[in-house]
Amino acid sequence: MDRIMAVIPKKAATVIVLRDKKPEGFDVFLLKRHEKSSFMGGNYVYPGGRVDRDDGSVELCSLSKGMTLEGAQRHLGGIFSPDESFAHWIAAIRELFEEAGVFLAYDQRGNLLQLRDRDEREKFLHYRELLQKGKISIGEMAQKENLVLALDQLHYYAHWITPEARPERFDTRFFLARYPSGQEASHDQKETTAGIWLTPRNALEENLKGDVILSPPTLKTLEDLSRFKSIDEVVNSQRKEDIRPILPILTKVTSGPLIIFPWDPEYEIFQKGEIPSPVNHGRPSQQGDNTTRVLMKENRWLPYCRTK
Repeated sequence: MDRIMAVIPKKAATVIVLRDKKPEGFDVFLLKRHEKSSFMGGNYVYPGGRVDRDDGSVELCSLSKGMTLEGAQRHLGGIFSPDESFAHWIAAIRELFEEAGVFLAYDQRGNLLQLRDRDEREKFLHYRELLQKGKISIGEMAQKENLVLALDQLHYYAHWITPEARPERFDTRFFLARYPSGQEASHDQKETTAGIWLTPRNALEENLKGDVILSPPTLKTLEDLSRFKSIDEVVNSQRKEDIRPILPILTKVTSGPLIIFPWDPEYEIFQKGEIPSPVNHGRPSQQGDNTTRVLMKENRWLPYCRTK
């Protein structure tokens, strides 16, 4: 059988927003994509979207703190030009504000932006709408309000690429960010229809019950985050990590659509276009497991752990 040529993935950035939870632990903010969305419709994901060409402008570099063009290029392994690399950080800031209403920026005093009263919240809600409609840029907005984009609040966390079998694909850089106090996260009521705060473990449990349907990358990153006790632990762990691209394989078996992660013992077999006979998914993932594949059942992805 001739192999179908894969669609070239679009560059994208997404932000995992973490909020301290008392007495210990943390919550993650998730958005439900519109049911009619062509990509991951009805799934809960992190705020994010496409990297635009304008996101890498030199002007935006001068309006930012915490990342240079060359620094961004080093972080992404030298794959892109400095401005293309830097654009991922700007896109993360912009998409987080457009999709979740959270704006990571410093005020004139060097403090993270807080929207203290109703008038300020209404003003930035209006900015959010203008930005979504393309009637203002993130740079113009920062200049109007004398703000500096807080790129140092973003911590590069993961790199996922949509499987080749998908008709729409994204090459997505995942960032971590602490939730800034004095702001309120919310869905945009357009591309997303609900927003929810959950601990990573609770989100995984809700997915199993079918109440919060997680996309595969969201499911796996939440599983990884569930191993940590605090936001500090998560952030500190990334300083030692070599971030490599994750390219899952999407295929279909008798039991339904199946996604194989690169660390699955049968990844190379599926990569060749072969399907093992019989198919053994291992066992359903438990707390502490490293999920190696997810199987679509009853309209949700269920995690399995396959060992050699």
